Amino acid sequence: MQRRTFLKASAAVGAVASVGGYKLYTMPGAGQLVAASDDVQFLGADFPYTSVWAFNGQVPGPVLRYAQGDRLQIELWNRLRQPTTIHWHGIRLPNEMDGVPGITQPAVLPGERFQYDFVLPDAGTFWYHPHFATYEQIGRGLYGVLVVDEYPRPDVDQDIILVLSDVNIDERAQIMGDFKNLHDTSHAGRLGNVILVNGQKVPATLQAQPGSRLRLRVVNASSARIYKLRFHNSLPTIAAIDGHPCELFQAFEQLYFSPGNRFDFILDMPAGSGPLPWIEDDFFPAMRKPLAQFAVDNRPALAARGFFPGLPPNAIMAEEPDKAVGVVLTLEGGALSNKATREHVWLINGQGNSHDHSHMDGHGQSPEPLFTVEQGCTVRCIIDNRTAWFHPMHFHGVVLRERLKNGGWGPLRDATLVWPFTKQEVMFRADLPGDWMIHCHVSEHHHSGMMTTFRVVGGLCVSPRIDLPLLPRGGVRL
Repeated sequence: MQRRTFLKASAAVGAVASVGGYKLYTMPGAGQLVAASDDVQFLGADFPYTSVWAFNGQVPGPVLRYAQGDRLQIELWNRLRQPTTIHWHGIRLPNEMDGVPGITQPAVLPGERFQYDFVLPDAGTFWYHPHFATYEQIGRGLYGVLVVDEYPRPDVDQDIILVLSDVNIDERAQIMGDFKNLHDTSHAGRLGNVILVNGQKVPATLQAQPGSRLRLRVVNASSARIYKLRFHNSLPTIAAIDGHPCELFQAFEQLYFSPGNRFDFILDMPAGSGPLPWIEDDFFPAMRKPLAQFAVDNRPALAARGFFPGLPPNAIMAEEPDKAVGVVLTLEGGALSNKATREHVWLINGQGNSHDHSHMDGHGQSPEPLFTVEQGCTVRCIIDNRTAWFHPMHFHGVVLRERLKNGGWGPLRDATLVWPFTKQEVMFRADLPGDWMIHCHVSEHHHSGMMTTFRVVGGLCVSPRIDLPLLPRGGVRL
């Protein structure tokens, strides 16, 4: 438990539970998230406490758990020294609840409170985080997991949450304050020097019963780091991507996992004395990191399970790709580009925002919506990455499908990882009215120009179809 939280908890009675290796505290009150400074021990008991910003005194913040169709009612109380909000990442919700300051709501100023209130239409693994100066607020610890349980519940023995993140700390175990420096902004973003799983330095150790079936909900809450997950001694089944169930397939030997993404894995523990599974990140082959290792307890082994049938699908209206509105997003700028300047580090379709001006922290002076469509329209979007850097492009208010190598469309998700100097086509149905963001989930890129919006208006879908250039097949990586 965090030091300040312990002092507060000693004077109050609160229920404590555990999900996937980190604690859920009912303090400071049901239905409330308090964003405030606190102290944690990222590196273990032998190291100093680290000053952080946290929800309810813990990093990650408390797991919020609901059933599909429940109404979420959460009050945000801002006890930071700068404005903040909460974005409910991946949730299809009313526009005014999306948590984007300057676009869907005013920023919640220091000392103020804001009530979030909406119904949860989809089951799955989601997460929450600020949308004001996310490069610093996520980087200092403001993020948490939102689980929406499906019905019927799947037949698993253990439901484990793994939140991957990283933090940049000095020799005193304090977070370095050089956020949004020009080098990080123009390159791959701020990569921490310590990787965390559930708020503790890797590797995490996960206890399970021999022969048990596990559901692993893995969340990438890093500000910029892309992981390449490798499972050793096991090849689990992927049951959901970004919260949405998919056709079952085995995890590749290496699986790219970008900021904001979630995977739900089904993993069967060995019943005998064979080697135990463990998970590694080898995005940088010379700096491979073990992330989590599994251990078995001394309970008797469970009988082997049969085929896992999958998760029940969420009710998503079908797209109409042959009647789609066509849009092109051209991404430019960054290091090694002659389009980048100090004032406009990143651009979408030639539009940029000042890297140095703080109004971008709250999306002030954001450009007009890039395009407008009516409710129910299908949109096909080609993202043309003309930069030397990866861009995990996240779309608010919708779920996407990526165009696959064979020309078909992939499973539902809320972001697509666009590789350097490649093009990626995505498709989505625009069902919720309002202005919605599209942005790179490398936070430094987002707040230095790699963001735009689109507008969904009421009425019949009459927007003219725009022919898109044909893309060569290939290049799509899950």
